[in-house]
Amino acid sequence: MFLQALAWYVAVGVVGIGGCGVLRRLGVGAGGAGAAGRVVALTVAGYGGWLTGCLGVAHWWLVGAGVAVALVILGRRWLAQGLASALVEPEIVGALAFVGVALLRLDSLAIIGTEKPMDLAIWATLLRGGALPPADPWLAHHTLPYYYWGFVPWATPARLLRLAPDVAYNLLVPTLAAVTAQLAWALARALGGSRRAGWLAALLAVFAGTADGWRQLLAGRPLRGIDLWASSRGIVGAITEFPLFTFRLGDLHPHLLAVPLLLAALFLACAVAALPRRRRVTVPLAALLYGAAAAANPWCAVPVGFGVALVLLAAVPPLAAPVVGRLALAVAVGVGGYLAFLPAWLALRVPFMGVGIVTTPTRWDELALYLGAMLVPVLLVVWEVARRLGGWTAPGRQASRAAVLAVAALAAALSGRVALALALVSAWVLGFWVLRVRPRPWRPAWALALVPLGLVGLVEVVYVKDPYVGELYRMNTVFKALHLAFTLLAVVGPVLLDWLSERRPYLAQVAVAVVVVAGAPHLLAAGLAAAQGRPTGWGGLGWMAAGEAEAAAWLRRVPRGSVIVEAVGDAYSDAARLASASGVPTVLGWENHERVWRGGGIEAELQWRREAVANLYRSGNPESVGQIAAQLGATYVIVGSVERRLWGETVDAVRDAGEVVFAAGQCAVVRVAH
Repeated sequence: MFLQALAWYVAVGVVGIGGCGVLRRLGVGAGGAGAAGRVVALTVAGYGGWLTGCLGVAHWWLVGAGVAVALVILGRRWLAQGLASALVEPEIVGALAFVGVALLRLDSLAIIGTEKPMDLAIWATLLRGGALPPADPWLAHHTLPYYYWGFVPWATPARLLRLAPDVAYNLLVPTLAAVTAQLAWALARALGGSRRAGWLAALLAVFAGTADGWRQLLAGRPLRGIDLWASSRGIVGAITEFPLFTFRLGDLHPHLLAVPLLLAALFLACAVAALPRRRRVTVPLAALLYGAAAAANPWCAVPVGFGVALVLLAAVPPLAAPVVGRLALAVAVGVGGYLAFLPAWLALRVPFMGVGIVTTPTRWDELALYLGAMLVPVLLVVWEVARRLGGWTAPGRQASRAAVLAVAALAAALSGRVALALALVSAWVLGFWVLRVRPRPWRPAWALALVPLGLVGLVEVVYVKDPYVGELYRMNTVFKALHLAFTLLAVVGPVLLDWLSERRPYLAQVAVAVVVVAGAPHLLAAGLAAAQGRPTGWGGLGWMAAGEAEAAAWLRRVPRGSVIVEAVGDAYSDAARLASASGVPTVLGWENHERVWRGGGIEAELQWRREAVANLYRSGNPESVGQIAAQLGATYVIVGSVERRLWGETVDAVRDAGEVVFAAGQCAVVRVAH
């Protein structure tokens, strides 16, 4: 188990040499280049492979491997001598995050429950190869309409090491933690933060919890019994994930896969701003990282785009380029990133249902328990800045604007939108400080802080409509927006505290204590729970019935174009388990997710497939089984524990409908003759 994790970590690190060399060639500092090297190299290599896959090349990952090898060769040439000492710190940051998250997940390696089977299905499908976009693993004969790009950079090392999808899945989660910690450290330093700020940003970006752990302790719940899941549902009708929960849960969902990419995009924006002579070379790379982040999770496209633009507009030094020139750079990054990933955008068929007005704003206690600790650094800095600006007694236009803002904030607070009121006041004070007072070394950090504040306020006003209604009408909007806000606050907050520590050191120390102590119960509870785990390997299929994991391994070797029939079930169930574990498309998986992905127009086909699968298993007639399988375009039919649970002994007739090509334990795979 240890050697497998070490081999994976070293392989990813070797590829990172190429990215480090490229960044050093562009003039990025050794520490930042070492921290961002893995993500940059894997993104560039993955992009090369992905483009060839979009052109119909089945073994596109081999092209990515070739690009990675070329980057490593060039990286070794470009790396200057004597950089070992500068690379030690980011490597320690990454290794500690990898080990920490790996240990925290020892009791939760089973890939079942929540949306892990869906994530595994997409991952396993990509690892099988084939033209892109990949086949829909849960709706055979269709391509996947969901965003999958966050997996692409990691496919090359997984294929080179010949890892099973479930093993690679469980190794990828701590790897994402490692590169997230490294990039949070690098971004904090690039924004002007101290070494202490970099380490605090790395800690919070991966291991931060919320104050809800203390609420549960004070309510009488023992430390070992603290419920992280309850804390991740801290706002009524919404999901409120935080870094520790996200990494411990291990859903390889777009919101997690995109985190290192979006941090890398912001870090490259800082590099563009700080290296005026090399902007023509650096801008395409920054655009590529921004495009990758947006393609991996379209929900973050606009907020991260604004973040990149604000960092570039607040470039250090401010007179390195005219405002128009810096705005042109921001537009070039945004447009270039979109065009670079145009095939990914064209493949998406997720219906946009419009924007609505929020009618149930977040309560003040919900906001305090979820984001309160992370907002403390920003609010303390806002208080200090307001004091320095003269507060409400300032003369002239500034005082009149402050009065208008006060009325707006009061109206928001009286309407129950406390988060909006805080965001309005904080954003106005910080924005005025950046535009007028211009604390030049800190301008990018101040500017970037406006993005999470904007997200906190925006979700109190509008939401993106989706198929979820009733109490869950703004579930996804709050989830995606505030998870990103949490991540950005984790990076920007420590940098702002550096500025505050030069003026009011005791306040900065209090803020550090608050953000660290607030999440301590969550971290301790997760550690105590993980200590009960005794895994024998990184595999995630141990929950399956006897023989089914082996059947999944056998199915991974069948020719591309094969289709299987297995049990259909509700979302979050164990239905479509072999398609998820093998990457071989099944006739129908979780219907709910297909509806969300494709809209109501797919309903008739879903109903027909569901009824056909049920008729196949319950017919009890081998001839009927063969006919229905032919109608469905299926090659193999699964007879296992779930099928027997749903349809009883009639499933035995499937064995006589063709050749039993695999049998072990409770599972058999039958190849049907059309």
